Amino acid sequence: MAHPSVIRYFVVWIALVALTFISWLFSLAHLGSTDIVVALVIAAIKTLLVVIFFMHLTEERFSVVMVPCVAVFFLGLLIALTVTDVATRRTFPKGPAPNVDELPAEPD
Repeated sequence: MAHPSVIRYFVVWIALVALTFISWLFSLAHLGSTDIVVALVIAAIKTLLVVIFFMHLTEERFSVVMVPCVAVFFLGLLIALTVTDVATRRTFPKGPAPNVDELPAEPD
Protein backbone atom coordinates (compact mmCIF):
# COMPACT_ATOMS: atom_id res chain seq x y z
CA MET A 1 0.00 0.00 0.00
CA ALA A 2 1.49 3.32 -1.06
CA HIS A 3 1.63 6.07 1.50
CA PRO A 4 0.46 9.55 0.52
CA SER A 5 3.18 12.07 -0.02
CA VAL A 6 3.94 15.06 2.13
CA ILE A 7 2.98 17.34 -0.75
CA ARG A 8 -0.53 15.89 -0.78
CA TYR A 9 -0.95 16.59 2.95
CA PHE A 10 0.45 20.08 2.49
CA VAL A 11 -2.02 20.86 -0.32
CA VAL A 12 -4.94 19.60 1.78
CA TRP A 13 -3.73 21.67 4.73
CA ILE A 14 -3.48 24.79 2.52
CA ALA A 15 -7.04 24.10 1.28
CA LEU A 16 -8.28 23.82 4.88
CA VAL A 17 -6.58 27.08 5.84
CA ALA A 18 -8.00 28.79 2.75
CA LEU A 19 -11.52 27.53 3.55
CA THR A 20 -11.14 28.77 7.11
CA PHE A 21 -10.11 32.19 5.80
CA ILE A 22 -13.05 32.21 3.36
CA SER A 23 -15.38 31.27 6.21
CA TRP A 24 -14.03 34.17 8.26
CA LEU A 25 -14.49 36.58 5.34
CA PHE A 26 -18.10 35.47 4.87
CA SER A 27 -18.72 35.98 8.59
CA LEU A 28 -17.86 39.65 8.08
CA ALA A 29 -20.11 39.97 5.01
CA HIS A 30 -23.47 39.64 6.87
CA LEU A 31 -25.31 37.76 4.15
CA GLY A 32 -28.59 37.64 6.04
CA SER A 33 -30.40 34.31 6.03
CA THR A 34 -27.78 32.70 3.78
CA ASP A 35 -25.08 33.06 6.46
CA ILE A 36 -25.90 29.65 7.91
CA VAL A 37 -26.07 27.94 4.52
CA VAL A 38 -22.67 29.30 3.44
CA ALA A 39 -21.09 28.37 6.78
CA LEU A 40 -22.50 24.83 6.63
CA VAL A 41 -21.35 24.29 3.04
CA ILE A 42 -17.82 25.41 3.91
CA ALA A 43 -17.84 23.22 7.02
CA ALA A 44 -19.05 20.23 4.98
CA ILE A 45 -16.25 20.70 2.44
CA LYS A 46 -13.67 20.93 5.22
CA THR A 47 -15.11 17.82 6.85
CA LEU A 48 -14.91 15.90 3.58
CA LEU A 49 -11.27 16.90 3.12
CA VAL A 50 -10.38 15.71 6.62
CA VAL A 51 -12.32 12.47 6.30
CA ILE A 52 -11.03 11.58 2.85
CA PHE A 53 -7.36 12.51 3.26
CA PHE A 54 -6.49 12.45 6.97
CA MET A 55 -8.68 9.47 7.90
CA HIS A 56 -7.50 7.68 4.73
CA LEU A 57 -10.99 6.60 3.63
CA THR A 58 -9.85 6.41 0.01
CA GLU A 59 -7.49 3.59 0.99
CA GLU A 60 -9.93 1.58 3.13
CA ARG A 61 -12.19 -1.36 2.32
CA PHE A 62 -15.76 -0.75 1.21
CA SER A 63 -17.19 -1.93 4.55
CA VAL A 64 -15.09 0.59 6.48
CA VAL A 65 -16.11 3.44 4.17
CA MET A 66 -19.80 2.56 4.49
CA VAL A 67 -19.89 3.20 8.26
CA PRO A 68 -19.48 7.01 8.03
CA CYS A 69 -21.61 7.09 4.86
CA VAL A 70 -24.51 5.37 6.63
CA ALA A 71 -24.08 7.65 9.66
CA VAL A 72 -24.23 10.75 7.44
CA PHE A 73 -27.29 9.34 5.66
CA PHE A 74 -29.17 8.82 8.92
CA LEU A 75 -28.13 12.25 10.20
CA GLY A 76 -29.45 13.80 6.98
CA LEU A 77 -32.66 11.80 7.31
CA LEU A 78 -33.10 13.00 10.90
CA ILE A 79 -32.56 16.63 9.89
CA ALA A 80 -34.91 16.31 6.88
CA LEU A 81 -37.69 14.79 8.98
CA THR A 82 -37.26 17.46 11.66
CA VAL A 83 -37.42 20.26 9.07
CA THR A 84 -40.47 18.65 7.46
CA ASP A 85 -42.21 18.37 10.82
CA VAL A 86 -41.58 21.99 11.73
CA ALA A 87 -42.48 23.27 8.24
CA THR A 88 -45.81 21.43 8.12
CA ARG A 89 -46.85 21.92 11.73
CA ARG A 90 -50.20 23.63 12.15
CA THR A 91 -50.42 26.24 14.84
CA PHE A 92 -53.68 27.39 16.32
CA PRO A 93 -54.45 30.89 17.54
CA LYS A 94 -54.38 31.36 21.27
CA GLY A 95 -57.71 31.36 23.05
CA PRO A 96 -58.95 34.41 24.93
CA ALA A 97 -57.10 35.09 28.15
CA PRO A 98 -59.25 34.85 31.28
CA ASN A 99 -60.01 38.07 33.06
CA VAL A 100 -58.05 38.16 36.30
CA ASP A 101 -60.58 40.41 38.04
CA GLU A 102 -63.40 37.89 37.70
CA LEU A 103 -63.31 35.06 40.19
CA PRO A 104 -64.69 31.67 39.23
CA ALA A 105 -68.07 30.78 40.71
CA GLU A 106 -67.94 28.96 44.01
CA PRO A 107 -69.46 25.46 43.98
CA ASP A 108 -72.49 25.08 46.28
